[in-house]
Amino acid sequence: MDKSKVTSFVRQNMAWFILLVVMAIFTITTPNFLTYNNLMNILMQNAYIVIAATGVSLILMSGQVDISIGYQMALCGVICAKMIAKMGVPVVPACLITIALAVFCNVLNCILSIKLGISRFYVAIGTQTVYQGLSYIISNSLTISGFPDEFKYLGQGYVGSFSFPVIIMFVLLFVMSFVLNRTYFGRYVYALGGNPEAARLAGINVKKVNLMLSAICGVMVGLSALVLIARLGSSHATMGPGTEFTVLTGSLLGGVSIRGGEGKLSGVFAGIIIIAILANGMQLAGLGIYYQYVAKGIIMLAAIGFDVYQLNKRNQARNLRKASEEAKKEN
Repeated sequence: MDKSKVTSFVRQNMAWFILLVVMAIFTITTPNFLTYNNLMNILMQNAYIVIAATGVSLILMSGQVDISIGYQMALCGVICAKMIAKMGVPVVPACLITIALAVFCNVLNCILSIKLGISRFYVAIGTQTVYQGLSYIISNSLTISGFPDEFKYLGQGYVGSFSFPVIIMFVLLFVMSFVLNRTYFGRYVYALGGNPEAARLAGINVKKVNLMLSAICGVMVGLSALVLIARLGSSHATMGPGTEFTVLTGSLLGGVSIRGGEGKLSGVFAGIIIIAILANGMQLAGLGIYYQYVAKGIIMLAAIGFDVYQLNKRNQARNLRKASEEAKKEN
């Protein structure tokens, strides 16, 4: 087999190799780790993160970074909770309004980025503060609870022996993976991340694709907020913030490049589950939340460092090829 193909396969599936190693370590060191209940608990607790990452990773693949999604989730969560628990709005309309709000927030970030001519990252720094303030104002800094059982089913229900939010998570992963790998839209996403100007010259409507990506991301963020508050049975303005950090770390660990143009949703799933298993294993080992923060920070730095290392290696190889071609022409 071609060495370059092997190297490419390993690089693209690095997160899965790491996941197997991490699982093996905790299986040996922690007796209660490799049980059905514990593994299902890990998936159930992190389903909302994977759902959010399914949308956010598309933004990353297109070459943009949005760090406001945790605060969008907080805003959507308290508004949904207030509609259902305090205003008596039926569950289905409340959920649809919540998803529409998340779409609006994401599209707003995209439009501001286009109109101001600046990176979406800097727009998100400003809008996340607005979303945070609104979530505290709307909730009066109080926890909102009192959801009906049909709403709680979104985050706590089971279909047979399988958790309903886990089923939602896998369905969305499958659908969005198909869109990325089997449709022209998926090719446009990678093209934008690789070289936006080249994509524009090739006839791709860059603004339209970015707006569509933002709308898709909004749907995923809205669903993520619904699953989170339904699982917990309450909502507060502090629920959501911090999710963006886990999503970004898992995406980078899963092979999505910080510069865009690369990555697979299967790798993103593996990256987030690695972080989830580390947290779960550390809890079972008696280590507190602060140790988990340290571990997440180290993982993110390592993922960014590996991404930069790969970029430098590819640039070196490209420069060597150019030098070789120029030398041949001169001869």
